[in-house]
Amino acid sequence: MADGERPLAWAVDDEGRWYVGTDRALYLPGNPGYRKLGWEQVERADWQRDTGELGVVEVADWGEPEHRLVVNVAEAGALLELLRERVTKSVVVSAYAAVRGRLGLSVVGRRAPVGDAPLTWSVVLAQGLDPGDTDVREVAELTLRQTQADMAGL
Repeated sequence: MADGERPLAWAVDDEGRWYVGTDRALYLPGNPGYRKLGWEQVERADWQRDTGELGVVEVADWGEPEHRLVVNVAEAGALLELLRERVTKSVVVSAYAAVRGRLGLSVVGRRAPVGDAPLTWSVVLAQGLDPGDTDVREVAELTLRQTQADMAGL
């Protein structure tokens, strides 16, 4: 961890590996050591109480499939709460645009919890939309440009 970084919540999986959430990032067991995933790099998280599965979805690049990590933990309580709080807090702006009927996309600008790094941008497509579709790409590009322009004025 970085100087001054503080662990806030954690969970242990069925194999005894630790998942630690700090004020700045989520630390995941890696090979070797741990992999640091900044809060602005986490799209969402969920908990399936009946199966004990904690799911963490990373922000994906355009056209790439989501990377979803699923781990079995006895109790996700505090870590899940921290995940949801920090992911929500990392979102500075979100703009929705319809593409086809009720199917649409969201342009999301996120910021790391410390420092003055620029916003990182992602586009989240509704299930059923193809990132290779010309209409989808055009709506995404237009919405991204407009949202970035709106943010530049603040």
